[in-house]
Amino acid sequence: MKKVIFLFLIVISSTQNSFAHQDFWITKEFGNVKTRIKTGYFYEEIQKIEIIGELAKILCEKLNYTEPILLDFNHFYVGQCEPDYFISFDKGIIKYDYGKIEKGIKLLSKNGIVIRQVSNEFDPSTSLALLEYAILNLKTIKSNQKEIEYDENYCQWIINTFDTIKIKEAVKNRLSHSVKEVLANKIYRPESDFKFGYTYYWQDGKFTVIELDVNGKETIVSEFEKLYDFKRVGNCVFIFTSASDFYTINKTYGRRPKIISKKWTITNAEENYRPYKLEYIGGYKYSIYFWYNSNEEGLQPKHRTLIYDESTDELLKL
Repeated sequence: MKKVIFLFLIVISSTQNSFAHQDFWITKEFGNVKTRIKTGYFYEEIQKIEIIGELAKILCEKLNYTEPILLDFNHFYVGQCEPDYFISFDKGIIKYDYGKIEKGIKLLSKNGIVIRQVSNEFDPSTSLALLEYAILNLKTIKSNQKEIEYDENYCQWIINTFDTIKIKEAVKNRLSHSVKEVLANKIYRPESDFKFGYTYYWQDGKFTVIELDVNGKETIVSEFEKLYDFKRVGNCVFIFTSASDFYTINKTYGRRPKIISKKWTITNAEENYRPYKLEYIGGYKYSIYFWYNSNEEGLQPKHRTLIYDESTDELLKL
């Protein structure tokens, strides 16, 4: 009996070490706008938040608003959820209903507009609509905000906010002319060390993948309305438009009729909430490693590896 328990503890300990991770925050500043995202892995959502920050800065300039703003994004990365939005005028501190207060994280040094979103993904249009609403209705927000308890989507917060029903109504309204003008700006994927090759920019609700040559000339490859992940591995670029669908870009070997592949769909990927682990394994092949839940017996989730052949545009199962 002792031996069984000992082995069981080893398995549990090993499993916990394999899956254990800690959520983290990334903050950036764009003029008077500060962005912060809390997430669990290095998703492409981090780059998308920087794009939102750049657009928010442009909108503030357009509306002549120079006071501090915090755009705070809580990434619900373990699945889909109904987005929640909060707007307040304070320093952005979160209290927790078990008595803890966030410490050691620089939010706002003085009271300012605080916009919080809890969602699986974050959209520039929604973020700018919230920001414009907050700026234009600031006096009303200051007078009517109140402290609430929010216990949803792994959050146990006590925060200030304006009426959340009215906030959601504002998001559903048609975008204003000012917001549409800002969304027409072309914002490139933020990466300081990128020189040439494949990247993308966001503009008017679309992610446009481009090839940039050594002379700075852009060639459009394709457009996508959704972008889940974007990875350069070896000579190949993997573009995930969802947690299960992906395309690749490659023209090195000239064996395929098109630069961009057909769409591939990975089965059993719905419950995979970690970014895919992609590796070049030699020849023309790449491994795609991920975790998934199944109806099989044993520990869950299970791991799975697929092989992608870039020369023939084939997805192979091991």
